[in-house]
Amino acid sequence: MKGILFAVLGGVFLTLQSTANAAIGERLGTWQAAALTQGTGFAAALLIVWLTGDKSWKKLGQVKMRYRFGGAFAAFIIFSNITAFHHNGAAVTVSSVLIAQIVVTLIMEQAGWFGTTPIRIRTPQWIGIALMITGILCLSF
Repeated sequence: MKGILFAVLGGVFLTLQSTANAAIGERLGTWQAAALTQGTGFAAALLIVWLTGDKSWKKLGQVKMRYRFGGAFAAFIIFSNITAFHHNGAAVTVSSVLIAQIVVTLIMEQAGWFGTTPIRIRTPQWIGIALMITGILCLSF
């Protein structure tokens, strides 16, 4: 249950962040909004690490180099979300992002990327994705 709660909180904060980023992007520019968001996020994360006294960051050398740059993807995520918000609005953007995450995750799990156990994607999963895409089309028109 705790995992579901954090997933819901993540969804709430992602939507709030995307909305704020779109407003910042209108005034400053999209890449500037991405930089501001990344900077404030970095500062907030450092503050939380400091307040909790967590020293696990000292194990950075144990993390493979290719995984250390995961945060760099966030700049492109923010840019894409801001641009999509301006073109599509909140509901279609958030829905599209969610579906893209699910599809890519299924592909990654099917291929066994990043050390996951490969899974077989069956017809019910593809039907579910098709229904979600149909939902986006309904929101769009």
